[in-house]
Amino acid sequence: MRSDTVLIAEPGADYGPDGGPAKPVTALKECDLSRIWEDQTFPPEAMTTRGGDRLRVIYRGRRNRGAGPDFRDAIVAAPAGLLEGDVELHLRSSDFRRHGHHLDPAYDGLAMHLVLRHDESDDTALFSGRRVPVVALADWLEARSGQLIEWLRRPAVWQEPCRSAVQRLGKDAASRTLARLGEIRFRQKTAACSKELSAAAPDEVFWNRLLEALGYGGHRERFREIAAAVPWRLLRVTLADAGGASSRKALATELLARAAVPAAGAEPSRGSIRPANRLERRLAGAAALAARYAGSGFTSHFLSLLEAGGNTAVRSLIRSLSVEGSIGRSRAIEIAANAVLPLLAAIEEGRWERAAEGVYALLPLPARYGSVRHLHDALPDVSMDSRRQQGMLYLLGQYCTRGGCGRCPLS
Repeated sequence: MRSDTVLIAEPGADYGPDGGPAKPVTALKECDLSRIWEDQTFPPEAMTTRGGDRLRVIYRGRRNRGAGPDFRDAIVAAPAGLLEGDVELHLRSSDFRRHGHHLDPAYDGLAMHLVLRHDESDDTALFSGRRVPVVALADWLEARSGQLIEWLRRPAVWQEPCRSAVQRLGKDAASRTLARLGEIRFRQKTAACSKELSAAAPDEVFWNRLLEALGYGGHRERFREIAAAVPWRLLRVTLADAGGASSRKALATELLARAAVPAAGAEPSRGSIRPANRLERRLAGAAALAARYAGSGFTSHFLSLLEAGGNTAVRSLIRSLSVEGSIGRSRAIEIAANAVLPLLAAIEEGRWERAAEGVYALLPLPARYGSVRHLHDALPDVSMDSRRQQGMLYLLGQYCTRGGCGRCPLS
């Protein structure tokens, strides 16, 4: 039998002389188990651990379509208290080790291991040394031949309320809700920038925020460290004496690369970083922007762009933050939304604040974020832009990952 399938007898099937299922049978795959968990089509009494504890699903979590555990931020009630965290699904409990998850800290947030068959002698051990309970659905099914097939045939019992938001609220209302939440997120970032401006010059804050935004996708902490090691006030003076644009860029590249050398063992696996987010590519973008604005300074240049207003300002902003081969249009929009515009809004209440918020509202959608894919899937009919996707990130941080499903503004 293949290791990626488990044979389950269908309703009415007899068992053979060796105790195994005779025809007809169905070969179940991990995707079938995932569907059963997502749709919650099994009876509550099937949620029993290998130790005999009865569990109750409060929230089954968000499907994770990237690397790591299969479902994120689940909440399960257990006799000893709530189990909060991720859920990993396998056909057999031994698959956790077979797939190397016990060596991966990405799985240390597991709350539960859901399997069809438990073929090990203990609960699942994580990289951290902690063990999590195993629920094996086949244990409950042993005396109930074929019911798993019936579970697969049932319609979904539960879905997140956001999946019916357009039907309940209307497309325009759902769109306005996301836009409003995106504005809240923008003002939170503006408030954080205001605090930083009380302790540092605008261009210094701009540089710090720019580098942090370039680090999104795997290098955020590293770029914060680089900003501390190569402060703008010193870098700008150094670049001023470097001659032409190409010399300034070469010098900036050298200084940033030197500061980016990681401590032993600190470099993330290249396999976990998208090619577009590789450290060397983002460093090249940072060096190009540093060389480009060493003369005029960041703040004065970008404030002047806001004066045009409307889509003219949007186009100029994206163009000014783009670097061929290093910072594409999508990343330039992300930098504008998360770093540049909140900072410009914080510089002066009134004129610049209104101008920055106006441009923010017109920013187009960058690449869709994988972390909010469940919200994109739930709201396919809602017209999406950068501000509304920022609203999705607000929902993710304030509700989806905090057990707030059913209480968010789209519920």
